[in-house]
Amino acid sequence: MNKLIFADSAGPTFQRIYNNSHFALAALLPASLVSPQDGPIAKVADVGLAATITVHNHIALNYVISDYVPRALQVPARGGVLALSALTAVGLTKLALSGPGIGGAVKELWKKK
Repeated sequence: MNKLIFADSAGPTFQRIYNNSHFALAALLPASLVSPQDGPIAKVADVGLAATITVHNHIALNYVISDYVPRALQVPARGGVLALSALTAVGLTKLALSGPGIGGAVKELWKKK
């Protein structure tokens, strides 16, 4: 649990995960956007995006806390980030599995009415 709260300083494994999440996002987002919304490729890409976005943002926000939040407030801020990351994971997974998907939701932003 301590590694999740202090994800920015949890060691080389978390750093490697964060660095590789850039590549995963670069591959999954276009796959989700260009594949048919109800197709299996879009579903797999959307579930992958839900996980990757959550992990990427969680680690990145912990870096922000380390750099900009006063030491006395860092632990509560990290707890808030952990709660936010959990909510993000639940919301994006629900969107990916039972909604239009992450790519489908983005496409709806540009849909002509």
